[in-house]
Amino acid sequence: MPEHLRKDAKGYFLDFFTEVGGISRRKRVRLGQIPLQQAKRILAEHLGAIIDKRFLANKTRVLFGEAAESYLAYSRARKKSHEKDRHHVQMLTGFFKDRPLDCLTPDMVEEYVLHRKMMGKDKGVELKGSTLNREIETLKSIARRAVLNNQIDRNPIFGVKKFKETPRSRTLTGEEFRALLAVCKGHLRPVVELAYYTGMRKGEILGLLWDQVNLREGFITLRAEDTKTQENREVPLDGVLLDTLRRLPRVPDCPYVFTYAGKRLLRVKTGFVNACRKVGIKDFHFHDLRHCFVRNARRSGVSDTVIMSITGHRSHRMFRRYDSVDREDRLGALQRLRDFNDTGMTPERKEVKLVSA
Repeated sequence: MPEHLRKDAKGYFLDFFTEVGGISRRKRVRLGQIPLQQAKRILAEHLGAIIDKRFLANKTRVLFGEAAESYLAYSRARKKSHEKDRHHVQMLTGFFKDRPLDCLTPDMVEEYVLHRKMMGKDKGVELKGSTLNREIETLKSIARRAVLNNQIDRNPIFGVKKFKETPRSRTLTGEEFRALLAVCKGHLRPVVELAYYTGMRKGEILGLLWDQVNLREGFITLRAEDTKTQENREVPLDGVLLDTLRRLPRVPDCPYVFTYAGKRLLRVKTGFVNACRKVGIKDFHFHDLRHCFVRNARRSGVSDTVIMSITGHRSHRMFRRYDSVDREDRLGALQRLRDFNDTGMTPERKEVKLVSA
């Protein structure tokens, strides 16, 4: 065993002396249950400072739990997805516990992934790559935040790869949507309509206030604090949606548009799942209604720029995750190609020629 490296029942640790204010003090730094070669690499990184009695002389080591709490404080102040962050941190803390943050390694992240997969297997659930990616992203954010706060000198898990994700592409046909809408209960129906015809997120809809709805000019104003991207957005309303909103009852002393039993409507998951089950719609989530809007708007000829201004997508990369191409699109493309080969003109040019004639 190299000098300054020791091992006991809790795993490897560094054992050395530092000098603070002219006084020599013994230090033990836990590395945890890691492979010997990894422990040797950590020792090698700090050996010079250990020999000079400078390593950790003036710096308190930050534990993972402390860094995680610091990140959650930032999340509460800045992020709409704070509740998701809280859940991810809970999962991460259960594994990393009180390990020093700067001792984390990419290998430890892989151990965590195996641990989470086993947790899912024990519950009869196969964790998707997207779920693991969100937790890994939170772990990386905790490390980056710690670097920003000068709690650690470098991100110890920089370069950890994410799992490849397959974006959801489940959308509804017109018949499926009409069947679904027909079985939605009174308070659920307008929520589903608004999601399908505007692409608004569930949180944006359920948090909608009457003073954000302009029934006279036909639009909804979403403030930066109401949106996931923290940017102002204007959502247009057509005549059908305006009629739907005008028919909604207004509850005295309640500023929210969507209510149930005289109070703000907080969740629709149970009712939505039951409605899908009644009409035999499988593998469809409420958020997929947003996919439906993007697909239908694109098929109707609306430009990507206009669609993105309505949905609030800030990048084409994320927008493309919602703009799925399906069999109908491919068949339509083939028919357009057939028309072009037969006439030498696209449908648009045909229309121009007919109008000119």
